[in-house]
Formats: sequence, C-alpha cells, structure tokens
Amino acid sequence: MQPKYTARKSAIGSLSFWLIVSCILIIPIFIVIFKIIAAKNYIIEFYDDKIITRSGVINKNKKQSIFMGVTATNVEQTLFGRLFNYGNVNVDCVGKWDIDTTNIKNPEALERYLQTKIVKTSTTNQFVHL
Repeated sequence: MQPKYTARKSAIGSLSFWLIVSCILIIPIFIVIFKIIAAKNYIIEFYDDKIITRSGVINKNKKQSIFMGVTATNVEQTLFGRLFNYGNVNVDCVGKWDIDTTNIKNPEALERYLQTKIVKTSTTNQFVHL
C-alpha cells in the first residue's frame, strides 16, 4: 500500500545558525594560523658576501644569493606597521635583489644594517657633452 503523503527533512533546515557560523570561521582561522607560522619560519641571514633565505613549514626552502652591495634603501610603513613595528624595506642594489623584504619585523634595524653595506660610487665618471 502506498502512503498518501511523504514528509522529508530539509537539508538546509538541518543546518543551524551556529553550525554555519563555525564553518565560515574555522577555515579562515586555519589559514591565518598557517600564514603566521609561515611568516615566523621566513628568515633572512646576511653575511659579508652572501644572503641566505630560509622558509617553509612543511617543505623547507633554502636560497643563497651573492651580496654585492646596496645603493639605496627605503622603509615603507602603514599605521599598523608603525604601531606593531613592521614594514616593507625597499632595496636598490648592484645586480638583482630577489629577497622578499615585505612585512619585515623592525624594518628600521634592517635599513640601518643595509646602509652600512652601501657601495660608494665614483664621482669621476661624468657625462661628456658633445
């Protein structure tokens, strides 16, 4: 014998407000925690003739670059950067600068260090007008 009416539960109705909110918040929390751990594991080591960057949480990366000198430095800080002591250090250097110096902790200290490595340019090279 067939029923005259069949009632089913709604899939959307079984999702409570708190379940939806917790799902929306849990994934971003994991992303934020992963970004914080990745930032803590990014290290730039300066030597007299080379720079070594170490990064990675699960996969570890090590990159070594030749350090030939710096021609200029600049620090950019937002309001939050000044409050929490982080910022971007822009570096003009001899050759290619492929070191990520964005969101560096205590950027003024890095800028002071890099200014000690500024290459002195010769003033005898002047343009000759013809």
